[in-house]
Amino acid sequence: MTRFVVLDVETTGVAFSKGDRIIQLAYAVVENGEITDNYATYLNPDRAIPPFIKTLTNITDEHVVHAPTFDSIAPTLLQALEGAYFVAHNVEFDLNFINEELIHAGYTPFQGPLLDTVELARIAFPTEDSFRLSELSERFDMAHTTPHRADSDANATALLLMEIFQTFETLPLLTLQQLEKLTPALKSDLGAWLSELIAKKTSHPHFTEEIDTYRGLAFKKQRLIDEEEDEETSEVVPTVDTLLQQTLMNDMSMADKMPAYELREGQIDMIRFIDKVFKEDSIGLIEAGTGTGKTLGYLIPAAIFAKRSNEQVVISTETIQLQDQLLKNELSTLKKVLPFSIKTALLKGRGHYLCLQKFENLLHKDPMPSYDRTLSKAQILVWLTMTDSGDVEELNLASGNTRFWYEIASDAKSCANPSCPWFTRCYYQRAKKKAKQADLIITNHSLLFTDMVADHQVIPKYATLIVDEAHHLEETATRQLGEKLDYLTITQVLNDVTSRDKVEWLPEAITKLAPEYMQEKAENITRVSTDFKQEWNDLFIQMNHYVTRGTAGKNETGRLSKIIELSDQKWLNVRETAARCEHLFKALLITIHDIIQKIDDAFEQDEVHPTNEQRREREWLHSILYQIESQYMAFNHLILQPQENDVYWLEVETRGPKQSISIQSSPITVADRLADDFFTHKKRIILTSATLTVNNKFNYMIQRLGLEDFPVKTKQVASPFSWSDQVALMVPEDMPLIQDAGEEAYIEAAALQIYRTAQVTKGKMLVLFTSYDMLKRTYAHLKDMLDDSFMIVAQGIHTKSRSKLTKNFQQFEQSILLGTSSFWEGVDIPGSDLSCILMARLPFSPPNDPVFKKRSDSLKEQGDSPFMKLALPQAVIRFKQGFGRLIRRSTDKGVVIVLDRRLVTTRYGKSFINSLPKEIPFIQESMDILEDHLTDWFNDLQENENGE
Repeated sequence: MTRFVVLDVETTGVAFSKGDRIIQLAYAVVENGEITDNYATYLNPDRAIPPFIKTLTNITDEHVVHAPTFDSIAPTLLQALEGAYFVAHNVEFDLNFINEELIHAGYTPFQGPLLDTVELARIAFPTEDSFRLSELSERFDMAHTTPHRADSDANATALLLMEIFQTFETLPLLTLQQLEKLTPALKSDLGAWLSELIAKKTSHPHFTEEIDTYRGLAFKKQRLIDEEEDEETSEVVPTVDTLLQQTLMNDMSMADKMPAYELREGQIDMIRFIDKVFKEDSIGLIEAGTGTGKTLGYLIPAAIFAKRSNEQVVISTETIQLQDQLLKNELSTLKKVLPFSIKTALLKGRGHYLCLQKFENLLHKDPMPSYDRTLSKAQILVWLTMTDSGDVEELNLASGNTRFWYEIASDAKSCANPSCPWFTRCYYQRAKKKAKQADLIITNHSLLFTDMVADHQVIPKYATLIVDEAHHLEETATRQLGEKLDYLTITQVLNDVTSRDKVEWLPEAITKLAPEYMQEKAENITRVSTDFKQEWNDLFIQMNHYVTRGTAGKNETGRLSKIIELSDQKWLNVRETAARCEHLFKALLITIHDIIQKIDDAFEQDEVHPTNEQRREREWLHSILYQIESQYMAFNHLILQPQENDVYWLEVETRGPKQSISIQSSPITVADRLADDFFTHKKRIILTSATLTVNNKFNYMIQRLGLEDFPVKTKQVASPFSWSDQVALMVPEDMPLIQDAGEEAYIEAAALQIYRTAQVTKGKMLVLFTSYDMLKRTYAHLKDMLDDSFMIVAQGIHTKSRSKLTKNFQQFEQSILLGTSSFWEGVDIPGSDLSCILMARLPFSPPNDPVFKKRSDSLKEQGDSPFMKLALPQAVIRFKQGFGRLIRRSTDKGVVIVLDRRLVTTRYGKSFINSLPKEIPFIQESMDILEDHLTDWFNDLQENENGE
C-alpha cells in the first residue's frame, strides 16, 4: 500500500462530546514519494468560534458562516481515504474528531492503517529539540507559511512524512530489523511498510564504512581516539599579551577571523587578570557583568596556559546545558581566535552515557514493557547510527522515561574491565580516554564533587580549574555531598525482581548450571522481595505520618517539608521499622551475591561455554545487585547511621499516595570540606559569575566557600551595556506590605498590578515568584481578570519543563510567563519577546527550608546574625540573577518592576539596589504614575523598533 492521505483539522476546541466541531479540514495525498493531490475547505461548525481559537488560527466566523457542513464533504473524504493510510501529526486527535464527525453524519468510522508523524519523527529524528510541526518544518526547510491552519499543516505534515521515509531508507538493515520487532507496540501501523523496505534492502544489500555491527546492533563506527587528533606540530603558542596585541586588539586581524567581533575592554581586563592569577598560582574571583564576553574571557588564557605549560585545564559549568553550549558554540569561536590548535573534551557523570551491554539486555528481555519504553528503544536504535558520544543529552526521549534511562545508563559496574564484550566500544570509557588527551576538559560542578568523593578517580588529575557560574558552587557541593532516598526507586527494582514467573525467576539457561541450588535461591529471592516490599511500604507510610501529624511547612515547590529530630520518640519508632527493612535488605543482597558467585564459578569451568543469554542474565543480576547496594548505602546513612553535622528532612507530595515521600540529607556547612578536600588540592583556580558580590564586595562568597585562609585576588568587570537607556527599575509605592495586609490581600494586589502592567506591555512579561503556592493563587486571579487575547503560561500548572514553558511563552504575541525558582536565572529570552520582568517578592529563601534553617541556627549559636550573614546575601545574589534575565544583549530594552516595597522601606533594601549598576533609573511612584512611565517607555521602544 503506497497511498497516504495526510490530514489535518482545526476545531473549536478539544471535545466533540462538549459541542466542539471542525472548522477547517485539509489533506494532501502522498504516492510514490510525491504529493499528488491537495484538498482544503472551511466547515460550518454551527456555533461561534471561541476568541482563543480565532487568535490561534486566524479563522473567524466570517470564514465559516457560508462554508459547507461536514456531512456534505464526508463522501469526498471517504473516497480519498479508501485503501489509504490515514496520516496526521498527533494522529489520535485528528482521527478521533474525524470519526466522531463521521458517526454523527451517519457514516462508518475509518478503521484502516494509521501513521502518526509525531511518533515517526521521534524515531527518525531522535535528537531534535522539539517535535512540533512548526519547528520540524523550520528544521527541514519545509514550506509552512501559516501554522495552525489545516491547509498549511497538512501540506507541511506531508513533506515531513516524506522526510521521515527518506531517513528510514538510509538506516542500516540491522536497525530496520530491530525496529520491525518493536512495531506491534507503536501507534503507527509501520510493520507492512518496514517489511517492504527490509525486503528491498535484503535483495540489494548496501554496506557503509560509517556503520559498525556487533552483537545484533548497528551503530556509528567510532574512530580511534588517536586517529581523531592531529599529529603534534611545533606550533608557536604566544603569551597572553602577545595574542592581545596581535589579534584581539587588532581590528584588521579580528575582522578577518570574526567579522561581527566588538572589542570589549572588560573582556581584555578579564583575560589579563586570569593570566596573572595563573602565573602566581593563586585563586581569583571575577564578577563579570552580562555582555562582557565572560566565556571567551576565560577560555583564551586557559588555552594559552594549557599549551605553554603542557598542563590540562578543567572548566566547570553549573548545568549540563551550559556545558554543551560551551562545547558547541564558544569553543568554535575560541578556535577562530587562537593561532594554534587545542584539544578539547567533554566529560560528564557516568549516568549520562548509554551502556551498550544494558541496552542489549533490555532489547532481548524487558521486564516492564510499555509504549513509552518501546518508543524510547526505537529512538535509541536510530540514534546509535548517529552518535559519537552516547550522551543522553543528545536525545529527546519519550516523556516520563527517567526510570528507563536509569536502567540502560552506565554505572560503576558497567564496562568495569575489559572482560565486558562492549568494553572497547564503551562510550564512557571513550570519553575518559579522550579527556586524558585534552588540553581543556569541559565538565560540570556536580562531577567536580563526585570526583572529590571518589578520591579524584573520575576526572584526569588536574591542578588548574576555572569555575563558571561559581555562585552555585556551595549549593552544588551541598547537594552532591548529601543523600536522597525515595519509595519508588527500590520498589521498582523489587518489582523488576518479582515480575518474573516465580518458577522461572532465573531462566533455564542459568538454572541448569546448578539446578537445585539455583531453584532454592530463586524461591528465597521471591519470598524476601515480597516481604521487603511490605516492610518498605510500612516504613514510608510511617514517615508520612511523621510529617503530616506534626508541624511541617511548605517549600517553594509546594511540597510539605519537615526537619527530622533524631531524638524524637516518633522518629525512633520509624527506625524500628527501618531495622526490619535492613534485615531484608541484607538477605536480598547476600542471596543475589551468592547466585552471581555461583554463576561466575560455573563460567570459569573449562567444560562450560557461556551462551549470550547466560552472559546477559549475569549482567542483569550485576545491575540489580548494584542498584540494591546503592539504595542500601543511602538507607543506612539516612536512617540507621545519621551524621552529627548533617541536616535530615522529609519531603511529601501534598497530592498523591502516602508513599510519595523522600528522605534527604545535606551537610550543614561545606566550607571546611571545600577548603580541606577541594581547594587545597589545586594550584590555580578561577571562580567567575555575573553575580559574586553583595554591595560590591566578595566577602560573602569567600566565607561560604571556605576561602578565607587562601591567597585570593578579586576583580569586578562592569557590563558594557548602556543601562540608563536600556532598562528602568520601578517600585509601586501603593503596593501593600504583606506583613500588614496579609498574604491573600497581597496576592490580590499583586494580580491587579500584573494585570495593569500587562495592559501596557501587551504581555511579553516574566513574573518571578519565590513560592509555587503564591504563583498558583496569583494565576487563579489572573485567569479571571485577563481576556482570551492573553496567554498565561505558568510553571507547575501547564508543565514543569523550563524549556517547554519558555517556548510556549515565545509562541504567542501577548503572553505572560509565571515562574518560580528555576526562572530566576539561566533563562535567555532575547529581543522583544521579553520586555518586562516583574518580581512578586524579594527572593529570600523560605525560612522553613531545612538546609537554610539549620545554617541559620548554626550562625545564631556562633553569635552571628543569620539575616545579615546568610539570608540577605543569598537574596541579593538571586535578585541580581533575576534582574539579569531582562537585558541579555546590547539591543535589549525593558523594565523591571519589584512589587515588594521592602526594597525601599527597609535599611537592607539598599543592599539590593546598590548591587545593580548605578546608572539604572529608579522610579518609586504610585501605580497610576508608573503606568504613565510604562506607557512612555514602551511607546519610545515601539517607535525605535519601527524606525529600525
